[in-house]
Amino acid sequence: MKYTVAVILTDPKQPGKFLSVKRPSDDPDLCDEWGFPATSMQPDELPEDCARRICRIKLGCDAEPKRFLGLMFQKRNSYNIFLMDIEMEVVNSTQPDVHKADTTQTQYVDQQWTDDPMVQMPSARKGSCCSSIFLTDRGLLDRDEWIASLEGSDLVG
Repeated sequence: MKYTVAVILTDPKQPGKFLSVKRPSDDPDLCDEWGFPATSMQPDELPEDCARRICRIKLGCDAEPKRFLGLMFQKRNSYNIFLMDIEMEVVNSTQPDVHKADTTQTQYVDQQWTDDPMVQMPSARKGSCCSSIFLTDRGLLDRDEWIASLEGSDLVG
């Protein structure tokens, strides 16, 4: 079981936009898909502290939590996760850069600031919790319909 946090990063200098990151081609679950930066929580770590760590280590920026978007449980290929989305806001002039990440975990291969939430739909359709929570929050995905579409598929088991 993994307890995981994903970050929906916003910037007050870019109202309405959020940061989307591209997963590497060797990612076992969602290769080459656009999603959100995420990581597993450490023992005794609060979710908002995990979200700050994601921003610092995987994006190279400082950010503060603004809003909890949702929580989802999912069976993955080799483990189960509880994943939550937390909206974070950049708090200083250092902009995120996945290419400068200081991480031994997933190294994202690209990033984009966008105001189009539909860039997350392909990964949601492939089973991405973070994208699904985000799209549900935006009113673009019905959570019950999404879960029903996965039942019996090889994406969950």
